[in-house]
Amino acid sequence: MDKYLFLDFDGVLNTENNTKFLQTNGFDPNDEFGTRFDPDALQNLKAIIEQTGAKIIISSSWKEYGVEFLQELWQERNLPSEIYSITPSLIMTNYLDQIEGGSFHLPERYSKGLEINAWLEKNASGKYSYCVIDDENYFLAEQLSHLVQTSSKNGLTAVDAEKVIEILKQ
Repeated sequence: MDKYLFLDFDGVLNTENNTKFLQTNGFDPNDEFGTRFDPDALQNLKAIIEQTGAKIIISSSWKEYGVEFLQELWQERNLPSEIYSITPSLIMTNYLDQIEGGSFHLPERYSKGLEINAWLEKNASGKYSYCVIDDENYFLAEQLSHLVQTSSKNGLTAVDAEKVIEILKQ
């Protein structure tokens, strides 16, 4: 059974606490790729991958830099496993109002849920499990049981990692 991990960066791997720590101690919170990731969050990500074998799909806005950039970042920062894929980018969703006519736009903040659904429909087959790790909860109702929401201050904690592992083992 395939296991997919939809991974955000901001508020999950790069945290307010780590950025503040680096700045306070005279270190640059950025490198050539952007904000440095929190070592504790990375250790927790590594534990998830080791225990589940999940394939990493980037759902972060960082995907807009392109898959080659992300793969280079992953390799240069010596991050766990490898990037399996990225979600598609949904620019805008426009719906036709069948009752009153006209159209309305889905708020952009809900696009991640639709992007994840699109990725699963195109790429997942057979039996699979998935988990979304994000510091926001702008997802579709049916995805909420697959979401582990982090705090942007602390990012991916050991407690969060245990929740992710539990979801992926279902």
